[in-house]
Amino acid sequence: MTQEITARDGGETTAEPSRPLWFQALAWLLTLAGLGISVYLTVSHYDADVALLCSATGSVDCHAVTTSSYSELAGIPLPLLGLLFFVAFAALITPWALRSGLPALRWGRLASAAVGVLFVVYLVTVELAVLHKICLWCTGVHILTILLFILVLVDEFRRIGQVD
Repeated sequence: MTQEITARDGGETTAEPSRPLWFQALAWLLTLAGLGISVYLTVSHYDADVALLCSATGSVDCHAVTTSSYSELAGIPLPLLGLLFFVAFAALITPWALRSGLPALRWGRLASAAVGVLFVVYLVTVELAVLHKICLWCTGVHILTILLFILVLVDEFRRIGQVD
């Protein structure tokens, strides 16, 4: 099944494969979960009265990870960057954006998910190799980001299969 998209400039029509309901539901579920965790981590970063519900002993130590020198990038708290990522991704999976035939939106979904995964690789490397600590909340965000990347890839392969 395809949706006909008419370009505003010349009336040219392009066919954009419609997304199955499972794709849309799963994309929103993952994005909202990531948004929720990112809000929680951002609030705990800025409000000293909000302690993270997480172990603070042994290898699992959210406090050690979220207060380390690696918890900011160019002075910007990483939870805030995560929050911005999930807000932007939510915009890219709105019904309008998914129906649009604009290549920038499609490539924006793919690029943002890919950059998210690269960032996850960096953060997990820092946690394991440098800090020797793991933050379970951060791991949740990492898993959600990887799942969104896989979902976007599956959608791209499905789209390519329908276009040919």
